[in-house]
Amino acid sequence: MSENIDQAAIVVSCTKLFVDYGRHVDFGDYDKFVDLFAEDASLDLGFKLEGKDKIRRSMSKRSDELRSRHVLSNISIDVESETTAQGIAYLSLYRHIGPESLADAPVSLTGPAAVGHYSSRFKLTNEGWRIAACSLEFAFKDDAQFPPI
Repeated sequence: MSENIDQAAIVVSCTKLFVDYGRHVDFGDYDKFVDLFAEDASLDLGFKLEGKDKIRRSMSKRSDELRSRHVLSNISIDVESETTAQGIAYLSLYRHIGPESLADAPVSLTGPAAVGHYSSRFKLTNEGWRIAACSLEFAFKDDAQFPPI
């Protein structure tokens, strides 16, 4: 790479992908969520989705009664080259499933549904930086918050 400025720009772009991931999922903006991924991307959330079309189909099945907030922290990006990077972001996940999620009022909360991290690979595409692969691993999980589908 030519200069540290290039690395800094890559770090900012990849960090923004992590932040946008959480925001778009939490607010139900699934088209923007899917646009964060490269065409041939993979997403592993305990089940693996290969390609944007499968990611899109999976998001379309997400219940309107699911309210979530992905709190991402400790984001660390390692630039590998001018076109690739990898990173990790810690996740504290808050969620509620039920008709209360449809109201504008706050929902009662007992604590995070899960704590873990996302590991992601990023690549530069014609559309800009995109997620090439993303996997979620939980360190702590309240199974009651994740009913079988």
